[in-house]
Amino acid sequence: MELLKVILAGILGTILMTGFSYMLARLKNQEFREPRLLNMILRRSTYDKVNPSNNSILGWVVHFSIGIILMTLFYIIHLIFSFNITITSIFFYGIFAGILSILSWHLMFIISPNSENVLLREFYIQILVAHVLFAMGAAIFIF
Repeated sequence: MELLKVILAGILGTILMTGFSYMLARLKNQEFREPRLLNMILRRSTYDKVNPSNNSILGWVVHFSIGIILMTLFYIIHLIFSFNITITSIFFYGIFAGILSILSWHLMFIISPNSENVLLREFYIQILVAHVLFAMGAAIFIF
C-alpha cells in the first residue's frame, strides 16, 4: 500500500509541476515544457532508433517516471533517517529535487547542444520552483 501511495504522490506532484511549467511557458513565451524538451534531447541523442517528435508520448513517460523515482527517493530517505514528513521537510526536499533537476538538465543541455530557444537561467529558476510545487503536490498522498 505504501508503494501505491508513493507512486500516486509522484504522479500528482508531476502533474502539478508540469501544469505550472506549461502555464509559465505560455505566459513568458519560453520553452519550459519538460516532456517536449526531453523529446528534443532524446531526438538529438546518438542512438538512431530513438527519434521522437516534440509531442511524443516518450517524453511524457520519461517525465512521469522521473517524478515517481524522485518520490521513491524521498520515501527511502524518510525511512533511512526516520524523520517526520512535514511541510518543512517536503519543502526542503522540493529544493533538493530542484537542484538535482537543474544539474541533470544542465548535463543534458551540454550533451545536446543547440537547445531550442531555452534561456537557461530562466529555465533553471522555473524548474526549481516547479520542483517545490512537485513536492508540495506529492505531499497530499504522503500525509
